Amino acid sequence: MSGYLIYHPPRAVSRFDTLAVYHDSINGNQDPYLWNTRFLHTYCHITQMSPAVGHINFWVSGDTFPNFTHLYCDLVFVVAAKVYWPEANTIAADDPLVETVEAFVDHYRWATRQHRLKRRRRFTLKADPLRSFQPQDASQRLIDIVPYLQTLGLPIAALRQGLRAGFNSQPFHLGDQAENMYTWLDQHAARKLYGEALQTIRKENPQLASP
Repeated sequence: MSGYLIYHPPRAVSRFDTLAVYHDSINGNQDPYLWNTRFLHTYCHITQMSPAVGHINFWVSGDTFPNFTHLYCDLVFVVAAKVYWPEANTIAADDPLVETVEAFVDHYRWATRQHRLKRRRRFTLKADPLRSFQPQDASQRLIDIVPYLQTLGLPIAALRQGLRAGFNSQPFHLGDQAENMYTWLDQHAARKLYGEALQTIRKENPQLASP
């Protein structure tokens, strides 16, 4: 099955008792959105991709861009649904597409302010809640996937070139190697955080809301 590497800035980290969660900044839209049983992706790099149900997308950040030496994976996102919005730049809080009040506040409502579309139809990707997770090692650190990507025949130079578009980043199409990457992370992640537990954490922690 196909998929993408998607590069974004280093994650914020919030700690809850025995958990460390790596997530998007709460300033503005949170995307990808992981405080939901089904992770959500609506805005970031979406127009640079051709996503389909079944794709496996890996969200990563590096030590520096574009000349990174590490790629730390903070989200494994298996696309289970691609849901189109009734209107491109606005959505009601009670729309059936919106799962929770928190998801509306942190994610959906930002279409009226950021990433507005002129001609395209807007859609949200929703993750498979059983196969999608945040992978961590036993010390609650994100896992560097560069060494494994190199065993798949993707040297660091090819990754740097493929993830770069001018001064910015762009999604890197993995093709069939996405399935191998998924299997490796699934086997090597000592800890996995799933959306169901993260949604509960968000409901219990209003400080995580986007202002």
